[in-house]
Amino acid sequence: MKSYKIYSLHTIKAEESEAQPVGENCVKLKNLICGISSADIGVYTGKIPVQFPIIPVRQCVGFVSEVGSAVTGLSRGDRVVTYPQASCHSCKSCKEGKYYDCEKPNMFGLKENGFLSDFSVVSADDVYAIPDRLKNEEAIYTEHTAMAMKVMAGLGVDKGDHLIIVGATSVGIILAQVAMYYQAVPIVVDMHEEMLGKARAAGVYYTINAVSEDVGKKILALTGGHMGDACAYFISSKMPLKNIIDYTARRGKIALVGTSNGYDLNCNLAGFIEKNLDIVTVSDCGKNYPSAINMLANHTVKVDMLNQYTISFNDVAAEFEKLGASEGDGGNEKILVKI
Repeated sequence: MKSYKIYSLHTIKAEESEAQPVGENCVKLKNLICGISSADIGVYTGKIPVQFPIIPVRQCVGFVSEVGSAVTGLSRGDRVVTYPQASCHSCKSCKEGKYYDCEKPNMFGLKENGFLSDFSVVSADDVYAIPDRLKNEEAIYTEHTAMAMKVMAGLGVDKGDHLIIVGATSVGIILAQVAMYYQAVPIVVDMHEEMLGKARAAGVYYTINAVSEDVGKKILALTGGHMGDACAYFISSKMPLKNIIDYTARRGKIALVGTSNGYDLNCNLAGFIEKNLDIVTVSDCGKNYPSAINMLANHTVKVDMLNQYTISFNDVAAEFEKLGASEGDGGNEKILVKI
């Protein structure tokens, strides 16, 4: 088995090792494609502390090459997409079969070895079969789509509502498409015109450049003076957190999306209280993987514009070095690795 391991800060190396045994409740994957995320670069640069060495990457599509003796519902040759977290199999949720709601999950690539390998062994409960019509390059966005669906549910966005999306990240652009599917009106705000262009390419009509435009004034005009019924704030956008209070209507809802991972989230809560704003947090996908796969397979959500470029497995070390030096954010544009 060949894999890439991060051994220390700014040090990633390819390594050959013996094949892993396949447990009775596990499957062995021949990995086909992986997506480098901002978390992987954060581990490489030390922004996100982990215990080294570790194999990075949590987003992977592969096919099943071997099946454990107790596994049902999966067969050799099935294509699957990985869930981003490894379930513990010992908590109340896991014992009830709700592995997506594990109380002690370990994120692949952070606390559990990830998928930047030619083969991986993983619990059968942490992979989902995908249909033939769904391309590998589309399926890699299952986590993003599932998280977007959880944001929609958490905010309770209704038909005709104005949803302010602060951060044209990959999840943010997918969230806008999900909102349009449910006949809500997304307004995407970001500081990078290139990512706003990708949002428009995905069919988003209202975009605001926070550098060149007065965001509050523009939202006021687009919403007829009401402001946003709900607001999704993406932590990785690095936009000022305090501004979302002004973007959201009184008694509206705000979702904080993502994980802190070193981002500054300090903010005076007085404005939230004065406007009676409800706050929800979304840092995982919940039980939305099957629905997300369906949305991608039916092209309800389009993701082609999100792929920045694709590299070969042999070029991984050089790519990490380049992204680490520039503090590149793989969470905004996806860098795919073909294995």
